[in-house]
Amino acid sequence: MKSLFSSHIFMFPFRFDWNDKGFEKEFEFYKSIDEHLEKRIDLQGLHQQLTKQNLWSYKEFQIEEQKEKHLFYSEYTYFYDYARDAIYNQSKVFDPQAISHFYCREDFYQKGKIFRLKTQKREEAYELEIDNVSLRVFQTGVAILAIELKNNNYPDFQDILNINDFGRRVYPQFISKTNQTVPSEYMQGVKGAFLADSIEIGEFQETFNYKDFSDTKIGEHIMKLLGGEIFSQNKQELSRFYIQPSLDDRMFVLSWYGNSAKASQLQDKKSLYKSSDDWYQYLFVDNNGATVQNQKMKKSLLKHGTYDRWSNYKTLYGISRYSCVLLTDASKFSKDKLRVDLETMYFQMMILLLAIRTSVLRFSDEVAALASSVELDADKLTQLYQRYLVFYNRLYFKEVTHQDQGIELYNLARKQMTIDEHIEKLDSKFTKLFEFAELQARKRQEKLEKERLIIEKEADAKQSAKMDKLTIMGAIFLPPSLMIAWFSMGIFEYEQSETSLYIAVISIVISVLLTISFINYKEKANKIKEMILPAIVITIITMLMALIPIKLIGEKKNKVNDVNITNSVLKIKNE
Repeated sequence: MKSLFSSHIFMFPFRFDWNDKGFEKEFEFYKSIDEHLEKRIDLQGLHQQLTKQNLWSYKEFQIEEQKEKHLFYSEYTYFYDYARDAIYNQSKVFDPQAISHFYCREDFYQKGKIFRLKTQKREEAYELEIDNVSLRVFQTGVAILAIELKNNNYPDFQDILNINDFGRRVYPQFISKTNQTVPSEYMQGVKGAFLADSIEIGEFQETFNYKDFSDTKIGEHIMKLLGGEIFSQNKQELSRFYIQPSLDDRMFVLSWYGNSAKASQLQDKKSLYKSSDDWYQYLFVDNNGATVQNQKMKKSLLKHGTYDRWSNYKTLYGISRYSCVLLTDASKFSKDKLRVDLETMYFQMMILLLAIRTSVLRFSDEVAALASSVELDADKLTQLYQRYLVFYNRLYFKEVTHQDQGIELYNLARKQMTIDEHIEKLDSKFTKLFEFAELQARKRQEKLEKERLIIEKEADAKQSAKMDKLTIMGAIFLPPSLMIAWFSMGIFEYEQSETSLYIAVISIVISVLLTISFINYKEKANKIKEMILPAIVITIITMLMALIPIKLIGEKKNKVNDVNITNSVLKIKNE
């Protein structure tokens, strides 16, 4: 049986979006898309494509069906119930409402698959046994590919550093200035530093000999492993899930290394690990010396990234933003217990934390796209926030186990990944967006209210103008109308003299003139409605003035008639 010197798990976190229209820039894609998020994050569609070719397999997690029941039982009971829902497939069939879904590559369960790594630092390629390849898909629209490797051939510390640093690369970090007629020379600088000449995962190979540098390109060894007919990084390739890495050119590294001499060297009476270049390189995944050349800064970084609870037992844990490593001696206990705990329980912790961090970055992209619109879409904001609440309550955990060491390591990883700070910033962005949406709604309401008032005012003005015209006409014709009415009702019982009639006519004319003058005055003063009663009063007073002289000067009709009758009778008698 071969000796196991180290284990390595490379984790590739990415976001995915269903692409059926094509686009030029990611930001514009998020900003301009009209469909609901459910269409972009089509979990049901992704599940169907992953499983239809029998490459990726979805299985319910059942301890009894596992070969090593004791390991799976220990891992399962290690976590709180709510954390289990985010880690294991709890349903026999695919449930789109589950927070996560776990898949395995069936063809990589067959032993004999090799991870081959060729670098410029070594003539022969590194060959490691592939133990498992899995994919975890989360409801937030992110996923994590995990490649689990075993090293039975390379015990040297430098080999471990090379495997971790070269093996985690996804695409070139930079290119060199060189003769443009020889494209391969662009890669000489980066390949001499930390980019492999080639990486093979089973039959899938990437040589990193790019000619097109218009955009970053995820290596073919990753894309083909995921499924070339399912995922794509081509913005114009339709009916594919467009993917983007959430870290950078590196995968997250989880590594165990069992070396008694190195563990003893770091843990002596002076606690050399607190300032050791070797420990720094292993923790922060460097391959050619520590990438910090300041003792004070190096000690600070090591202090914040090292978990040394068991340092006296020659056991050191280290966590950074892109790594989780364990250095132990080569004892059976270290290989069979500490290594296994790292590859099971702590591996699941890192999966959760990477999912949280990747989800937060995705939400931040979506929020930024919404905020850049001239008019904020409140419905899209509400829909996005509903998804965020699902994430916050079902995936963002501040504690996942009751075990002290698990709590401490989980907290250390959260701190190193600055997860809580990202959550606080995202909460603040949502709050400000909702405040802005409320302000927009209030302004729209105020605008509508102003428009309504203007319309009502214009309608009132038109109605008032009509009434004013009727009022003016009524006021003008009121005096003669009243005079005519009074004469027609027989109010005047006197035979009018010419003088009294002249006075009456003059009074009527004066009444009309006074009324018109009063109306003109009130109209200029914009008090048309206030003139009606005074106009009537003026008219009545003027008419009374006309009645008084009629009363004084006029003669009684009946008396004149009686005198005429009497005179007629006397005349008849005399005859």
